[in-house]
Amino acid sequence: MRLNEIYEELKDRVQFYCVYIQEAHPTDGRQAAQNLVDSVLYEQPKSIEEREALAQVCVLRLNTKMPMLLDNMSNEVEQLYAALPDRLYILDENGVVIFRTLVGQRGFDVEAWYAAIKSYLDGAR
Repeated sequence: MRLNEIYEELKDRVQFYCVYIQEAHPTDGRQAAQNLVDSVLYEQPKSIEEREALAQVCVLRLNTKMPMLLDNMSNEVEQLYAALPDRLYILDENGVVIFRTLVGQRGFDVEAWYAAIKSYLDGAR
């Protein structure tokens, strides 16, 4: 997984976090065809404990190495950052968004995110 490679390369210089938000395609909502093929079949969590359990499944299934945080059940992070279903961000040391990919899977551009991180680090020296 390319995200893990980037994390391993830069974790001593960058604080990385994956934030687990609400399910984009739950079985009790708008299911995605690819989820059926991949057997990613989960209901929308009804409690923070259920969300945490599903986040743990995600970490294991995707072999994610960066630390995982949970959005609250009000979906505050997802709403503030328009992160559904997935999105990559860079925040500066003051918490200001300085880079974000487009919304959705087509915008999940790991290479652009990596280039932006490298560019930011080069400018921060």
